[in-house]
Amino acid sequence: MLRTLIKLSPVATRIWLTIAMFLVLLLAFGMYVYTEKQVDRANGLRYASFVLADQLRQSSDDLTRMARTYVATGDSRYRKYYQDILEIRDGNKPQPDGYLQIYWDLVLADKLASPTDRGQSIALLELMRQAEFPEEEMRKLAEAKMNSDALTAIEFAAMKLVEARGQEAPANRAKAIAMMHDAGYHQAKAAIMQPINAVYALMDQRTVASVHSAERIAIVFRMVFILCFLAAMGMLWRVYAGVCKTLGGGADEVHAQMLRLGRGDFSSSIAVEPEMENSVLAGLAEMQDKLHAHEIKQKQAEAELRVAAAAFESQEGMVITDANSKILRINRAFTEITGYTPEEIVGQTPRLLKSSRHSADFYREMWETLSRTGVWQGEIWDRRKSGEEYPKWLTISAVKDSSGAITHYVGAHYDITQRKMAEEKIQTLAFFDQLTNLPNRTLLQDRLKQAMAASSRSGSYGALLFIDLDNFKTLNDTLGHDMGDLLLKQVAQRLKLCVREGDTVARLGGDEFVVVLAGLSTDERDAANGIETVAEKILAALNQSYQLGDAAHHGSASIGVTLFRGDLASVDDLMKQADLAMYKSKEAGRNTLRFFDPDMESAVKMRAALEDDLRRALEEKQFLLYYQAQVVGEGRLTGVEALVRWQHPRRGMVPPADFISLAEETGLILPLGHWVLETSCSQLVAWARRPETANLTIAVNVSAHQFRQPDFVDQVLAVLDQTGANPQRLKLELTESLLVHDVEEIIEKMFALKAKGVGFSLDDFGTGYSSLSYLKRLPLDQLKIDQSFVRDVLSDPNDAAIAKTVVALGQSLGLNVIAEGVETETQRDFLAGAGCHAYQGYFFSRPLPIDSFEQFAQSLICNRV
Repeated sequence: MLRTLIKLSPVATRIWLTIAMFLVLLLAFGMYVYTEKQVDRANGLRYASFVLADQLRQSSDDLTRMARTYVATGDSRYRKYYQDILEIRDGNKPQPDGYLQIYWDLVLADKLASPTDRGQSIALLELMRQAEFPEEEMRKLAEAKMNSDALTAIEFAAMKLVEARGQEAPANRAKAIAMMHDAGYHQAKAAIMQPINAVYALMDQRTVASVHSAERIAIVFRMVFILCFLAAMGMLWRVYAGVCKTLGGGADEVHAQMLRLGRGDFSSSIAVEPEMENSVLAGLAEMQDKLHAHEIKQKQAEAELRVAAAAFESQEGMVITDANSKILRINRAFTEITGYTPEEIVGQTPRLLKSSRHSADFYREMWETLSRTGVWQGEIWDRRKSGEEYPKWLTISAVKDSSGAITHYVGAHYDITQRKMAEEKIQTLAFFDQLTNLPNRTLLQDRLKQAMAASSRSGSYGALLFIDLDNFKTLNDTLGHDMGDLLLKQVAQRLKLCVREGDTVARLGGDEFVVVLAGLSTDERDAANGIETVAEKILAALNQSYQLGDAAHHGSASIGVTLFRGDLASVDDLMKQADLAMYKSKEAGRNTLRFFDPDMESAVKMRAALEDDLRRALEEKQFLLYYQAQVVGEGRLTGVEALVRWQHPRRGMVPPADFISLAEETGLILPLGHWVLETSCSQLVAWARRPETANLTIAVNVSAHQFRQPDFVDQVLAVLDQTGANPQRLKLELTESLLVHDVEEIIEKMFALKAKGVGFSLDDFGTGYSSLSYLKRLPLDQLKIDQSFVRDVLSDPNDAAIAKTVVALGQSLGLNVIAEGVETETQRDFLAGAGCHAYQGYFFSRPLPIDSFEQFAQSLICNRV
């Protein structure tokens, strides 16, 4: 066996040794289990010995209880129980169920009511001999049994006295009881217990020694088992390490690599650790390298074959001729391009394909280049079998043998018909509008530059007309974009009919068109008259009815015109000038034309500069709030209107009329209005801390654009929450123009804010679009009579009637009425007589900065006091 192990490999040797160690481990485990059972057996024997010895003591105690009870009670059952215990102990009667308990307890539990004779009758001393009690212990037990029998003689004598009848029965009972409790009885009882206690000591010594001996043996085999287990684990680990070294890695890794190589996947390399060169994994790595190299060579060979086949059967038409240009072979693409099959073309020469578009010099130069360089390529027109001429890109290569002589020609034909068509399409897309086929912005700029150059040479004037259709967006929104496109096409056709053949009509995009008129008069006035004639013709043409499907549409246009002579102005400048003039024609009511005036450009530049300054003012916080007093009666101050002012660093104080409309147009009114609201609410908080100003309200103007913001209500409530202002001291002034659109949405927002305590005043009442039906539904608190009515209320009966009507209307609707622009005492008196007792105007106070206003308010309070 040892020689066999020596011949085996190290790994196999370790495996056999590990198997042997596991057999030893199994044997050690069996011995360990056996010794543990011996410990259990020794403990069981100890317990059984004590139980048997205790039965002798227990039977003596039970006999005493039964005898004393019988003597005391005279109940014959206890005499019977007494006899049963003796017979059970002496082996004359089988033990009852549960006899290991105290017999007295069985009696009390009435478990002996139905005596049984089941089981074997064995004397107690015989049971002890069968339990292999030693001789010394048996002598002690026999002594205890003999002493117990002596005690029973006393107990029998006592019970016999009780059984006597007659006059002496009570005395006999008393004597019997005395016999059961006197000193002699107790000495007899002690004579029983002394040998039993000696037996207990001997049994304890004997069984404890047996248990300890078994435990020591069990500990030895337990340690042997543990050592064998550890040795087996160590040998198992050595086997695992040896297997891993042989494999060169984990079994899973080797298995995965083998599966990968089996699938032909050589993409990832196999990493071999140092000192693993002779492992299975190293062998796999070497095999992979060889297989991969073989695969590469095989793929290269296949690729070369595929390239050669694909090159010939490519999308390009291929033709091979001999040195005399006789066609030997063509591919499928050649047939698809020319229409000639191999049967029809093989044996012919390429001259069969020649078109009529090239001269003999072209072909001679081609062959000279081919002979000189071995290659010719270029664009050429050929003829298909059908007779159609088509463009293609031809490459001819000469094939030479080892001596340099030409043996074949290979021609590659690429049909470029689609490319030519695409180039023409790109040309069209680059310079023409796809909807109207008019020149687009790019071509327009080129034509305009040509017109400017021609004007410079001739000294004549030219003109640029910028045409914008009126209300085109409305048409798109109502009839749809398809109808809008149809209208644009018809407009393009009408414009072309209104100008000369040499003039340019272009579309910039959307509904914007441009007309360039060149070669006008050298006199500016005559040129302007000619332009006006053409423009009027265009307006008239575009003002005619259009038939858009089943619907008739009437439209118009606005035209802006700028003249040019030479190239003094750039193309962009001319476009901007015509655009500005077009907007002026829009402002003039549409369906008209306007010539560019330099003042227009100046105004636009000023407006642009003002817009830039306005944006900067918001960033740099250049705005201020002025406060104009609102009073009742003779001048009691009730609130103010917050009026925004712009403190420009260079322009000085800019009046609202110069920038509010611009802020509306540019959308800057939104951040500006938010700042005014926030500042006003902060001022309300400051005034609330002072008793003299705590009851003042602030009226804040809100623009229609600002109010129509979807989150306007949330914005106002957020400002109130952030500043802590009392919403009942805030009043928002709305203009009648707000009520033109989306009245239901306006009412909903007003009620939402009204529910939080915010008040509303309708500003400039009587100048706008108020409907009484809407007015009744608005949660207003106040109507404000516009200052245009107050100004001439004493001199213009119409203004006086309007003012009185507003007051009466407000009273009928339960609204307060305030008049703005009150500048004289007589105006105030008139309004008071009409029933209006709230005023705002210069008669009381101009708009004042915060410090001046607070001084004014303090003076009013002092004067009233």
